[in-house]
Order: sequence, then C-alpha cells, then structure tokens
Amino acid sequence: ISSRLWCAPSSSPMSSLKVQLTQAAPPPSISFVERYKVAVEARINLKHVHRRLQVVAKLLIVATFVEDALRMLFKFDQQQQSMEIAGWTSPALHTLLPLLSLAVQSCGALLVLASSGVGGEVGCYLLLGWCVWHPFMYGQAGNREFVLETATISGGLLILLSHLLLLRTKAPLLGESGPGAVGTPARVQAVGRVLLVSFFLSFALSLAHAWAVSLPLGAGDGPGVWGRGTQAVELVLSLLVLSLCGLVVLGMKSRHVALLLAAAVFAAAVSVTAANVVTLLLHSSDTFPVEDTAGMEGVEADAATIADHQRYFFFQQLSTVGALLQLVAHGPGQFSVDEADAESITITSITSKGAD
Repeated sequence: ISSRLWCAPSSSPMSSLKVQLTQAAPPPSISFVERYKVAVEARINLKHVHRRLQVVAKLLIVATFVEDALRMLFKFDQQQQSMEIAGWTSPALHTLLPLLSLAVQSCGALLVLASSGVGGEVGCYLLLGWCVWHPFMYGQAGNREFVLETATISGGLLILLSHLLLLRTKAPLLGESGPGAVGTPARVQAVGRVLLVSFFLSFALSLAHAWAVSLPLGAGDGPGVWGRGTQAVELVLSLLVLSLCGLVVLGMKSRHVALLLAAAVFAAAVSVTAANVVTLLLHSSDTFPVEDTAGMEGVEADAATIADHQRYFFFQQLSTVGALLQLVAHGPGQFSVDEADAESITITSITSKGAD
C-alpha cells in the first residue's frame, strides 16, 4: 500500500501529446515588414505618433473652411460682389450668404478641432452640409473639378465622423461585437472611402481621355517619339491612379495608399503654388486669365485677385491631404478587406489558444 502511495503518478497521454506538440512546433516566421514594425515600435512610441497624426489630420481637413471664413470676415465687400457674379440678384442675399458662410464654417471648424464627442459630430455635420451647399452658392455646380475635390473633403469628414460615432458608442473597431461595430459608423466610413477617391478618379479618367485623344487616327498621323512617350506616361499614370482608387474603395492596404496619395497631393500643391507665387511676383502689373472657375471663362484679373484665387485652391488641396490622413489615422473600417483579414486572424488565434 505504501509503495502505491509514494509512487509518482504517470503523465496522461494528453499531457505528453501537448509536450510533444510544443517541442515540435516550429517558431512562427516573421516577415521583414513585421521585423521592421517591431524595431520601429521599440524606438518610437507609436501611440504618441498616432495621436499627433490625428491632430494634424484634423487641422488640415478644416484648413479650407477656416481660410474661407477668414476671407468672409476680412474681405466682406469682395464676397458680396462674388454673390452678385454667382447670379444672386437680391441685395439682401449678397449680405446674408457671406454671413451664413462665416457662421457655418467657423463654428463647424472650431467644433471639430475642440471636441472629440458630440460637439465634434455636430461640427462634422455642419461642414458636410456646407460642402453640399458651397458649389451652388458660388455657381460652381457645373465645375467638375471643384465639385469632386469638395466630395473628397466630404469623404474625409465622413471618416472622421464615423470615428467619433464609434467613440460615442464605445464600440471597438475589431474583435468584439457591439452596436456600432457593423452598424452606422461602419457604413458611414465605407461611404467616406468611396467619396475620398472622387477627385482622383476624375484625374485618372482625364488622363485616360487625353491618352485616347492623342492616339493616331491614320497611318500618317503618328505622334513621333516624344508623343509616344507622353502617351505611355498618361496611360501608366491613369492605370496607376485607378488601381490606387480601387484599393482605397475595397479597403485593401488603404492606409498605405492614402498616405501615398496625401504625399503626392501635398507635393503638387506646394510646387504649383510656389511656381504661381514666383510668376505673380515677377509680373505683378500684368493681368492673368481666371482658371478653374465656372462662369469666368475668358475673364482676366489683376495679380492680387489671382493670388487670392490661388490661395483658396491651395488650402482646398491641404484639406484634401487632411481627408486622406483621416483614413491613415482611423483605418478603413469594418466593411473592408483589411479589417476582414484582421478579424479572421484574430478569430483563428483565439481558436488555437482555446484548443491548447
């Protein structure tokens, strides 16, 4: 009896099988990208970087609204003239519409910057409503580039709004179910991604149209070496931009694509604006044609008016950069390929842990 009492219990078959499996399991392979992420996280506090990115994205996306509100405040008489040029015949509207613009844009921008709660949501709604009304107020509803760039900014505001809705419902972005996980915030974010690429789709289609128009129609209509090179560049750029837009809409590597597009827009805005400033300074006494404005075809204006015009488009492009950075900061949302893959990986990981 005593020998039985002091005999060590034999290990069960299941426990020995676990030991064998643990010893035989190879170490998980880590890709170069994952090793790079681990190295970066060891040197940089990514939480602080993410918070700063959110702040920068907010500042940029409201840039055009703040600049336009300040324009209303300090150049009110010019805005009254703009209302008359846009086709508003009532003198009362020449005053009321700029005042409405000042109130809506300034209040909306301040709420977005100052609040991450209900106030921020109200600010997003105000600015989204202004984005819808703005082209009609200035008679630019037929200006495709103006409308689509406004739609891109609206997409960024929708992504920001979806993030604020998720914060209010306290629903996580991944891994758990909640009232906002696959509900209204996810749908808002999906619509925001579609609107976000509006301007870039137009740019790609314009390049494709230019490429198609430049094709030779007959045997003797060859474009020459330089012309063929231009055609090839236009075709490659249009296909590249279309591919990037498709990735954003599907939510596949969308953070990386949005960051790439934001860098391209920012570089283009800075370079074009710098070139325009130099031109206006060198020819300050000349007049220039008003471009990219519906109803102003063939009209020429002095250098100061053109500079004011170019400044508006520069800040609008900054807001486009801010809209793209909203996607970088907050991700593509539940209805996306990236989030679906991440969720499947999380479920598989949980299941494997439970099996142990």
